[in-house]
This record gives sequence, structure tokens and C-alpha cells, in this order.
Amino acid sequence: MGVEIVRVPADWHHPEEEGELVVGAHHEPLYYIDAAEKTAFQLYENVSEGSPVSPVFTTREGLAEWLGQQGWPAESIEFLLANGHAPTKVVRL
Repeated sequence: MGVEIVRVPADWHHPEEEGELVVGAHHEPLYYIDAAEKTAFQLYENVSEGSPVSPVFTTREGLAEWLGQQGWPAESIEFLLANGHAPTKVVRL
């Protein structure tokens, strides 16, 4: 279970149907957008096919600041920014 940073266009809006986010619907449209146009950052959960859990940020620093405001510890933010993904829950049996 976790989250990942997804590169998106600065004006990106995750696909919706009838006002509801469509889980995983970002994969295909983002695939066809040129990498040079994906200049912004958005945090997505990756437990399912993925849906956004943050606003779109034009800088990694903006994303990091928002994560801090959401209560993320500095070490977790650093890990996420360095690796592009991070676990949000670990289950030990």
C-alpha cells in the first residue's frame, strides 16, 4: 500500500464521470502526453489503479510543503521525493 509521485501537465485534471474520480483513468491520457508537457507533480495512491490524493504542484518543493502541512514527517517526505513512491501502511503478521 502506498503513494507515488506522478508527473502531470500543470493544468491536469484527473478524469471524472458524473463528478466522481475514475480510479486509474489517468494512465492512458498521461501516456499520450509528451514528457516535456508533464512539468508538474501530483501524489496518487497506488493501492488500487490509482487516484489523486493531492492537488497538482508546479514544483517538488510545493508538494513537499503540502505534505508537511498534512502531517508527514520530514524523513518520509525525503524518502518519497528521493524514490518517487512510499508505503503508507505496512502490515506485519
